Amino acid sequence: MGEKTSLPTAAGAVDGTQLEVVRAELRRMGYLHHGFGRFLLQDALKPQRPGRALVQLTLKVGLAAGGLQALVTGFVLAAANGSLEESPFDLIPLFLHLFLPAVLVSGGIFLLLSGILILGLRLYHIRRIEVAAFATALIAGLVAVALALRTSTELRGGLSVLEKGLFALALLGMAVALVKVVESGLLGLAIRLTDQAPRRRLFSLRWLAGGLLAGLGLLLLPAFLAVRQPPQEGFLNLPRVEGSRVLLIGVDGILGGEIDYLLAAGDLPSLAALLESGRQWKYSRPEVLPSTFWTTVATGRGGEDHGVVGMDVFKPLGVRNPLARNGPLRWYWGRVAEPLGLASHRPVLAARRRVPTIWELVARGGESIISVNWWGTYPAEPLPGLVVAHGAYGLLAEGAPGALASGSRGSLVTQAEDWARVLREATYEDPLKVALGTEAAQDLLDRAVLPDRFYTSALVRALEVSPRIAAIYLPAPDLAAAGWSGAGVALADLLRSSLQQVDELLRTSVEKFDAVALVVDPGRRGPREGRAYLWSPSACSPPDGGGAIEAIEPQELTAALLRLLGLPQSHELPAPPAGCSWPAPPDVIPGFGPRATGEASLRSGDAYLENLRSLGYL
Repeated sequence: MGEKTSLPTAAGAVDGTQLEVVRAELRRMGYLHHGFGRFLLQDALKPQRPGRALVQLTLKVGLAAGGLQALVTGFVLAAANGSLEESPFDLIPLFLHLFLPAVLVSGGIFLLLSGILILGLRLYHIRRIEVAAFATALIAGLVAVALALRTSTELRGGLSVLEKGLFALALLGMAVALVKVVESGLLGLAIRLTDQAPRRRLFSLRWLAGGLLAGLGLLLLPAFLAVRQPPQEGFLNLPRVEGSRVLLIGVDGILGGEIDYLLAAGDLPSLAALLESGRQWKYSRPEVLPSTFWTTVATGRGGEDHGVVGMDVFKPLGVRNPLARNGPLRWYWGRVAEPLGLASHRPVLAARRRVPTIWELVARGGESIISVNWWGTYPAEPLPGLVVAHGAYGLLAEGAPGALASGSRGSLVTQAEDWARVLREATYEDPLKVALGTEAAQDLLDRAVLPDRFYTSALVRALEVSPRIAAIYLPAPDLAAAGWSGAGVALADLLRSSLQQVDELLRTSVEKFDAVALVVDPGRRGPREGRAYLWSPSACSPPDGGGAIEAIEPQELTAALLRLLGLPQSHELPAPPAGCSWPAPPDVIPGFGPRATGEASLRSGDAYLENLRSLGYL
């Protein structure tokens, strides 16, 4: 056991006496006094070829490290997607799904680290093999923690404060465990290559029993979580008073500075006229997907409550609750598990939304509503008035069911179908063809421009039902700006045209409403500040003296619209923005209860999934 590093000169040529000395030294330092130490080090103490020892060590490190990663990752995945509350036993199939990929990844990384260690042993005079093994494992552990933090932003966004604390503890524990497992494997490899024992022990494994008990607790946790409180009952007949008729418009992909410029230039006269007696606010754009943000505007609840936290979900085999938040695992579910039949890919249908929208609350009283192209509304449900599901224009082109629905005026559905057909069959000489070329321009027309024209026309044509609330979502600016390949001037013209279309909608429909709310969001264009505009002469007027634009949360605007509609104030929503004379609510209730879902909401959404792809969201 000299200090000089010696590598075997012939495959399998091992001095059995020297290995016995090394074995005795490892026992003295406590490496071989328990099962796990022998699990990783015993192969280093057998007279066998180095290649075989490396394969066995790789397999064992992969099993140990991969099992630990699968356990922690499955728990975080379940917590981020609400499975711990809805279907806690999903933890077990999730662990089984993730175990083999985690073992393969861990084994591959260990092979890479082993190559680095072998290269170091051959090129440098390493006197302390235990230090070399530990340093390599420590660097690998720190890199793993950094990658986990960088790629888990989406998953961490779905965790409560308590769950985030548990995630931090689990990540720390997993890092310590991975460092120890990898260090033991590398140490075993170094002993096998050098016939040299470590001088002293750097890291004890006495914590392993606690780690195993904690892992067992995570697997048994579903049994404890399965006993939970029954869901809150919803109010079928909400207390209400005579309120205003409200128009809600959402525009995606417009910056606040752009709308300010067009207002100053006089290109939006209808909006400018409304703002003379209206109010405007700004809000900080949360880093969430469009589906999540716009569902928050429609419900007043965050993604952790309404459940629309993705544009699509994956449902692994044996898992009850589909996974909308997947983080770095999205690639695995889509590219590996789905082709192998181990997971199915589904769009976020209306059934995934757990709480009601504003217009669904209005419809509980039997009043007519109009909902056009809002996220989380496919398949369209037959409410009084007209419901045009999100992405309905593309769905109608595919002949997919569920694009339109009405619980009172079937003729409106027929009219909308006919109008969509007219738009598709018409020929357009659009300036876009000059900026983008014929093929690219036609694609943009089909994905963004024509759908918005259809949605706007469907709303205007349906106003004959005298809705209590009408809501429309127009995403053309966001869809056009994403991946824009033409000149900046052409994009500016398209954005101006989109806002002028909104301005025309205001001109033709404002007389039918007592209040108008316009939410202009930057979408995927980068800046994180949006604008909200409200015209309601009876409740909210411009602030005295003008001044800076006040900041609010989007949920505050939703609460204001509920007040204007004459609906109760819910403890689940914040109070409306300060500075306005909002009507008193008819009642204050704990919550509106869960959203009632019918069988129609559970239909397959394959066509909707393809529509999301064609729009560029997936």
